[in-house]
Amino acid sequence: MNNQEAKLILEAYRLGGQDAEDPQFQEALEQLKRDPELAAWHTAERAIETRVQSKVRAAVKPPAQLKATLLAQRKIVRPQPWWRQPAWFALAAAACLALLATIWTVWPKPRGQTEFAQYRSSMAGTKIERLDLMSRDLTEVRHWLTQTNAHGEFIMPAGLTGKSSLGCKLLEWKGQKVSLICFEMGNRQVAHLLVIDRKAFDQPPADTPQFAQIGDVATLSWSRGDKVYLMASKHTSEQDLRKLL
Repeated sequence: MNNQEAKLILEAYRLGGQDAEDPQFQEALEQLKRDPELAAWHTAERAIETRVQSKVRAAVKPPAQLKATLLAQRKIVRPQPWWRQPAWFALAAAACLALLATIWTVWPKPRGQTEFAQYRSSMAGTKIERLDLMSRDLTEVRHWLTQTNAHGEFIMPAGLTGKSSLGCKLLEWKGQKVSLICFEMGNRQVAHLLVIDRKAFDQPPADTPQFAQIGDVATLSWSRGDKVYLMASKHTSEQDLRKLL
């Protein structure tokens, strides 16, 4: 699990700690203990939610004299429809706001990301522990990808020509195959070139490479023909990454 996935889960974690033993949250909570950056983000989110809940509780506080007023009115009266009782209407409206605020703090917040942006974040956060094929021969890499019905016919960015291949790995995104080819950049830095069918996205990236920073991973994304390309490298500047195009 990467931090992006952990954040999606932790945004639904309730302030009262009712979810501490829920198996759905366990992996995200463990990630929280290991990653100081994720822990700082979670602390800030909980502070915001605490302030919202405090304001809601203050808004729905009943009048101090309400109990005495109700006890004093012992005579039986014909009840009025609820919509003609201003006090009840105000309390009901406040309670409704309280419920909406609770949903807002518990329900996962809209991400506001396109499907491609979700793919880019997911791929940028993927931890590669091993490659399916270790090879410095790009011809062998292309052949292996073709044999596995992946994307061996990818278009090589000009800036990667002459860079040593380290091998490749086959990934998956929502049922679509993703080819990852690893290149050595020097100074112990590597760059990943990921290739997926363009039909995987309703809104694929433009032909002009677009830069995006995902945590400590710099990315460039673009479309060529029927393929979508994503180049990613950790601790690399946009300028250095563009040199690989």
